[in-house]
Amino acid sequence: MSAKAALLQALVRGPGYGLDLIERVKQQTNSKLVLRQGSVYPALRELEREGLLESYEGEPTPERGGRPRRYYRLNALGTNAAMEQREVVLGLFMPVPEVG
Repeated sequence: MSAKAALLQALVRGPGYGLDLIERVKQQTNSKLVLRQGSVYPALRELEREGLLESYEGEPTPERGGRPRRYYRLNALGTNAAMEQREVVLGLFMPVPEVG
């Protein structure tokens, strides 16, 4: 699974910032997929250029030296893209029932 596909699925659950999305993917996949910052931020920028998501600045935070975090959220096109590929990635984001 690509970082872009994983991020789309993570963003279906709501807006988030880079490190939050990394942790969300890790938790949702039971650590089967662990994204790295070096792939996440370029993927988020590419998804934004493709018109699948929007970014905005949150409130400045003391732990970031007064700088705001950049948040990402799906737009309608991104939500449709995530739903179309959901079947493909469903096994990573939900436990597969055991047979027999």
